[in-house]
Amino acid sequence: MSVSGLEYDAIRRSIADWQRLDQLMTGSKAALEAASTAGLPPSAQPAGTLFQERWSGFAGESAVIARGFADALTAASDDYLTTDDSVDQRFAELDGRLGPER
Repeated sequence: MSVSGLEYDAIRRSIADWQRLDQLMTGSKAALEAASTAGLPPSAQPAGTLFQERWSGFAGESAVIARGFADALTAASDDYLTTDDSVDQRFAELDGRLGPER
């Protein structure tokens, strides 16, 4: 736990989860783009192609969103750590003496 009470392990786990989701969605996008509709009947191929294009796009958008959350959490965590370190340093500089004995 930090000086300010944040649980950095929980934030780090969340960052890792969003990064894994980014990788999963990036992989899904690539797999959908590489898939072939040749095995479908000719009448279904246009619908299959549209399905692939749309879902590949959704997977790509999801990857970008997940990456954005991971980056935002990383930036926030870095800011919290910097603030915590500063507060900790300032508390360490304090002493309990009052008046001229300081």
